[in-house]
Amino acid sequence: MKRNAFFQLIHKKDGVYLKSYPAINGGLQITIDDVLFYLDKKKIQNYLIDDIKKFVEVAVEETNAEQRILREGILPENEYPVVTIDSERKMAKVRLYPPSSQGNRITVSELKDYIQQQGVRYGIIEENLERILKGRLYCTDILIAKATLPVQGSSAVITYHFNVDKTCKPEMSEDGSVDFHKLDMIENVSEGQLLATLTPVDYGTPGTDVSGALMKPKKVENKILKHGKNIRLSEDKLEMYSEVSGNVTLVDDTVFVSNQYEVPADVGASTGDIDYDGSILVRGNVLTGYTLRSTGDITVNGVVEGATLVSGGKIVIKRGVQGMGKAIIEAEGDVISNFIESANVDSGGQIITDAIMHSQIVAKDNIVVKGKRGLIAGGSVRTKTRIEAKTIGSSMGTATKLEVGIDPAVIERCHILEKEMETLKGEKESLLQNLKILKKRMDANKGKLDDEKMQNLKKTSGRIQEIEKQLEMDAQEYESLAEELSKQTDGRIVAENMVYPGVEMTISSVTSHIHTETHHSTFVRDGADIRIRPI
Repeated sequence: MKRNAFFQLIHKKDGVYLKSYPAINGGLQITIDDVLFYLDKKKIQNYLIDDIKKFVEVAVEETNAEQRILREGILPENEYPVVTIDSERKMAKVRLYPPSSQGNRITVSELKDYIQQQGVRYGIIEENLERILKGRLYCTDILIAKATLPVQGSSAVITYHFNVDKTCKPEMSEDGSVDFHKLDMIENVSEGQLLATLTPVDYGTPGTDVSGALMKPKKVENKILKHGKNIRLSEDKLEMYSEVSGNVTLVDDTVFVSNQYEVPADVGASTGDIDYDGSILVRGNVLTGYTLRSTGDITVNGVVEGATLVSGGKIVIKRGVQGMGKAIIEAEGDVISNFIESANVDSGGQIITDAIMHSQIVAKDNIVVKGKRGLIAGGSVRTKTRIEAKTIGSSMGTATKLEVGIDPAVIERCHILEKEMETLKGEKESLLQNLKILKKRMDANKGKLDDEKMQNLKKTSGRIQEIEKQLEMDAQEYESLAEELSKQTDGRIVAENMVYPGVEMTISSVTSHIHTETHHSTFVRDGADIRIRPI
C-alpha cells in the first residue's frame, strides 16, 4: 500500500518536537509548505523557519527524524482534517494530519459530521472515510465526495432538404461583368416532397454538486418547423412536406412554397395590373404605370420602367430599372437588378446591382454595387449594415448621400412621427381658434348657445383632448426611437476604387463630407468621427 510521509507533534519535557514518518511504496516526501500550513492552521507560533527547514531536510534522509521547534509546551492537538472543495463544487477532498503525541484520534462519525459542517452534503464516499482513518493516510489528499454531473442535452436541429443558399447572387465573369442571365434563383419542389425534418430538443438531466445544490445542464435551444401556405406537417410535427409543385424559399427560418404565375410578354395594357398569391415570372418588360404585387418572388427578364413592384419575397430584374423617377421597388427579401436608375427601392434583405444612379435606396441588409461599373452616383443609399461599391460619386461632384449604421425603418418611423405631430399641432391650433370664437359667443349670450353651436363646442373640445393624447404618445415613441438611434454604432462603407468630392457619408448619426478624391478606402465610425482605413 502506497502512503505519503507525514509528521507529528511530540510533547516532551524540554519542549515540542516534530517527528517524521517515512513514505511507503513511493509515497511523497514531507514538504516545508505542508508543515508551515499545518502550524499556521493550529496557530502554533514562535518557531524558527530554519528549524523547520532542517527537520524536512533530515526527514528525507533519516527514518523517524526528530527536531525540536518549541522550548515551551503546548496543549495536545487532536487528529485534524482539512476539507477542500473545487471551484465548481464537483468534488471534495480531505487532508488528514495526525494528532500530537498526547492528542486523540477522531472517529468516522466525527469526521463525517465535520465534513458536513464544511459544506459537503452530497455524494460522500463512505468507504474512503473509513480508509483514510484505518490506513493513517496522513498528509494525503483523499477524495471524499463526488458530484453527480448533469447530463448535457442538445438543441433542436432543423435539416432542410432543399438548397437554402440560393440567395440570388449573380455569377461574375472574368472581365468583372455580372451575368444576370445565370441567376439560378428558383428552387423547385414537387407535390409531396419532403422539405425539412426536425430533431427534437433534449433538455438533458440536472445533476447535484457536493454541497447538495442543483447543477443545471447548459442551455439548449428549442425549435419548431415554421412554414407558410401549401405546406403540411406530419402528425408528430417532425417532418414538413410540400402540398403543391412550385418553388420553395426560406425567409427568417420560415419555409414558403408557392406556385408561379408566368407572364409570357410585357406587363402592360394587355395584362393590366397583377396581384398574385405566389411567385411571378415576367418574360418581357414591366411598362410605366403598371403594378405587380406578389406574396412570393418577382422575376423580370426584361426592363422595369416607371412601374411599381411589391414582393413578399425577392425581386430580380435581369436587364435593370429605368425608373424615370416613377419606379417603386419594394421587396421583403433581396433585390437583384442589372442596374437601378431614377427609382425608389426598399429591400428587406440585401441589394445587389451593377450600378445605382439618382435613386432613393433603402435596404435592411448589405448593399453591394459591384461588377463592371460598380457605381453609386446621385440620390441616397441607406442601410443599417454595409455599403460596398467600386466608385462612389462622380467627377462632376454629383450630390450623393450614403448612410449606414442606422436602421432605415427606425428613421422612416421618426419621419412619419415628425409629420404626424406637425399636422396634429396645426389641427390643434385651428381648433383652439374655433373654440376661442365659440366661447366668446357664449359669453356674449350669457353662457348660452344654440344646439348646433353647443354640439360643435363639445366636439371641438373632445377632438383637442384626443390630439393632446396622441401628441403625448407620439412624443414618447419619438423619444424612444431617438434613444435607440443614439445606441446604433455599427456599419461601414467600402469603396474599392474611388470616392469623389460631393459625397456625404453618415455612419451611426455622424456625418462627413468628402472634399478630396479618396482611393481604396473603408469608412467606419470611431467615436464622434468617421475614420478612413485602407481596404
